[in-house]
Amino acid sequence: MHLELNEKVVLIVGASSGIGAATARLLVGEGAKVSLMARRAAELQGVARELRSAGGGVLTFAGDAADGRLLQRAVAETVGHFGALHRLVVVAGPMGGRAPFHELKDEDWNFYFQQSTMVAVRACRLAVPELLNHEDAAIVLTSAYSIHAQKPELVAYTAMKGTITAISKNLAKTYGPRGLRVNCIAPGVIEKDAENTAMLAKRYSVSVERARYEFVHREFGMNVALERAGRHEEFADLIAYLLSARASYITGATINVDGGTDF
Repeated sequence: MHLELNEKVVLIVGASSGIGAATARLLVGEGAKVSLMARRAAELQGVARELRSAGGGVLTFAGDAADGRLLQRAVAETVGHFGALHRLVVVAGPMGGRAPFHELKDEDWNFYFQQSTMVAVRACRLAVPELLNHEDAAIVLTSAYSIHAQKPELVAYTAMKGTITAISKNLAKTYGPRGLRVNCIAPGVIEKDAENTAMLAKRYSVSVERARYEFVHREFGMNVALERAGRHEEFADLIAYLLSARASYITGATINVDGGTDF
């Protein structure tokens, strides 16, 4: 299926590894130009080198996405370099403190507020004026399956992810008449890296494909119909589709990508 993303300019916030990097690879393969932002400079430059060697047009911005000045610079320089901004993807949202509600401190709540909710808010606020210059523009934000299935120690994380879901729907309603589509994905269990997978497979005496699932099943009581974690490319596939012209009548949606996780 041709996604019609050739020459589209996409800013990806949270692109040094995992879902963000997989999305960047897929988009460059579709002919898009990408601006990548992430905190880990060395990993970010590694992804950029890979994409450039594949013929991709790439800009990078290393730093904390919670810094509004860096986001402002990223949007401005993306438009200045590529001449436009057509799409925005926000994947960034690191995990902070985990504890029952009464043990969480203000600093824990503020971490998730700044690193999750406000990253999405600032990125959208800065990108929307540029996106509205085009009849066909799109945003994809990232929530989490846990907004449907509360976990005691993830209350702050889940609350802020729920806020992102609400924001995406509001943006879809607000800017839909001007052609801007806004959707949200809700990932379930996500593979980490090969080292983590191998360690878990050895710990539980299971296959590497089942290893991450076995961990969340035993430690957190999660049940996933496919009995495995999602690969980064599987989340990237949905993001790319939602950014594409093939999803031209989809907006305001929050789509679970969770392998059939029980709520």
